[in-house]
Amino acid sequence: MTISSDDEGLASPVTPRVLTRASIVTPGNWIELDLDPATRHTSIRRAVRRAIVRSRALAPDAVPLITLLDRMTSRADDAGAFYCASRLIEDTTDGVLAATVVMQISPSEAVPLPSTPSLSAAQKCAALAAIIALDPEWAGADVGVVTLPFVGPAVRLRIEDGGIIVQYIVPLVGERRDILATFTCTCPPYARLMTELFDTMAQSLALHYE
Repeated sequence: MTISSDDEGLASPVTPRVLTRASIVTPGNWIELDLDPATRHTSIRRAVRRAIVRSRALAPDAVPLITLLDRMTSRADDAGAFYCASRLIEDTTDGVLAATVVMQISPSEAVPLPSTPSLSAAQKCAALAAIIALDPEWAGADVGVVTLPFVGPAVRLRIEDGGIIVQYIVPLVGERRDILATFTCTCPPYARLMTELFDTMAQSLALHYE
């Protein structure tokens, strides 16, 4: 039997469901990248060509951009990601900026002890937010619990340090795993605008079950 959170944040039994996939809506100028090591380089070259068609000024940076995306997708694959999308942004001051979203499934940091009752999604999020707030690796991060329209409670954290990271952590009900949606951009001049974009994209996050 799995556990679901009710309207009052209490745990209640529900019929077991199997997660088949998670999805997110990206703007039309974002490009989904193939994470399969056998085919991703071809996918990346195609993505860079499409970016150059939109902005010819990117052409001289084609090879570095391919290298950047190769490295990015390799790291995402190593981390167990199942989805990666990116947008290349021409900037007259800082050159080319890359914005990305990566989604993966990760073991939960807020797992109750065997002797304690199962936690609702809201309770898991509150516990996880408290853990992150005390973690030195996330010192200075803005951490809180939000509600996403299609998935319910989620932990949102944001940190700015030479770039910007906005991450949403969604506990999978009845499991000891979380969905992580991580948005990044090396764009300090546009931190506020990119944060607004990332938060808007996160509102579309949906989980699909059998």
